[in-house]
Amino acid sequence: MNPAFPSSLTTHKLSWARISIQVGVACIIAAIFLFASSTTSKLHETERAIQNGATREPQAADPTSASTEIILESSPLAQLSAGFVGIAPSMHMIRMTATRPLSNINPIEHPARRRFGRIDFSFAFLVALPILLIPICFSIYEQCMSEGTAGRLLSGSITLFDFCVERILLPFSATAGLVLLVTLACLYSSGLRVGSNELLARLSVWAALVSIYLLAWMLLFTFFLLRASSFPVALIQYASVFLITVILLPQFLQSAELSFERPKGRLPLVIERRRIAAQIRVNDRVGIDQFFQRRGFTPLDWTEPMSQQQAFAIANLRIEDGLAPKLKDFENNVRLLDDLALAGSWLSPFLVAQYGVDDLAGTGLSRYSRFRTAAIDFHEKWRAYTIPFLAKRQFLDFDALRAAPKFQFVEEDSSSILMTGVLRSLYVAVIALGLGFAIRGELRRILPRNRNAAR
Repeated sequence: MNPAFPSSLTTHKLSWARISIQVGVACIIAAIFLFASSTTSKLHETERAIQNGATREPQAADPTSASTEIILESSPLAQLSAGFVGIAPSMHMIRMTATRPLSNINPIEHPARRRFGRIDFSFAFLVALPILLIPICFSIYEQCMSEGTAGRLLSGSITLFDFCVERILLPFSATAGLVLLVTLACLYSSGLRVGSNELLARLSVWAALVSIYLLAWMLLFTFFLLRASSFPVALIQYASVFLITVILLPQFLQSAELSFERPKGRLPLVIERRRIAAQIRVNDRVGIDQFFQRRGFTPLDWTEPMSQQQAFAIANLRIEDGLAPKLKDFENNVRLLDDLALAGSWLSPFLVAQYGVDDLAGTGLSRYSRFRTAAIDFHEKWRAYTIPFLAKRQFLDFDALRAAPKFQFVEEDSSSILMTGVLRSLYVAVIALGLGFAIRGELRRILPRNRNAAR
């Protein structure tokens, strides 16, 4: 019997095992990306469908019932990340007798906590791929150990450059190519089109941020493999860092921010509204005249009876006046929570990448916060325009409707978004560079000190 036959059989079995792992990883990557892309696209399409049905021009002639709907236009790159789509409101109905736009939101938890855990397209890159690095690295590690490549590297018979190219770069290039193809297919099928240099620049920064982020995780695993005595030890260390970085640290930051500022919720507003409503009489002429006099109008002409609809509208406006201080505190609370979430995102590498991807996709918290502020300001403009018609008991004719305020949301300057994306990329790049230097130190420690191995 040929003594080499058992060894050859074992080698074939190991080769088939590696091929099975690689095929399995490829199938999992394709399945995750397709599911994540589908989820992101459905959220984007649902929001766009709701917005398409919005009434953007006021129709009713009565100032108490005339309304308009303002929307936050869907981002052309929303397929890259679901972000806060479906979480933060992207449409508000503006009416004179309605409450301010923000009061229909109930932020009972931290804004980042509402965002955390969504299986969207960014989840596939920032969470799923770092996990899938484990079987990929295991396949490469097992191949190097079984074929004796690692031993030849330690003995100096092959150079470090050849080892990196043949055993590391080529296998990872195949995986990277698969990820690239699946990504392009998912984005194209979901309708993503790059029609301007601005969108191309944002897409490029997004690709750079995601690539550097994944490179940092790969370098981290390599560092643990060089330091550990076995693959299971490196796996435990890598998994520990992953859990701390992706789950525990963001949760800790959210808890720290919530200990500083607690969400107030809508319940105090509801209770205060009922208390004020119980004290206001609908046909209180003195109270109604005082309400209009505080706004610079003359007292109403009471020789003509007031319609029930107008009386209820004025009563609602008086309730809003009494509710204004608590509503202001509520708005400041939500604004502060958003600011804390944005500031705290710089303390976690995962949140740096997550918020960077969301901002570049146009679905980030900062964009929705700016829209909310713009909606509140527009609501005040709308009320200031329609109240004089109510005070004079006039209707909104065609000219008045045409002259009504029009909502125009001013998007954040694209250069500012790109600069923030570049800064977040540099943040992750510094971590990757530090890991690179750490790996270089480990290689100097374990490799033989001769010119052939050091190349």
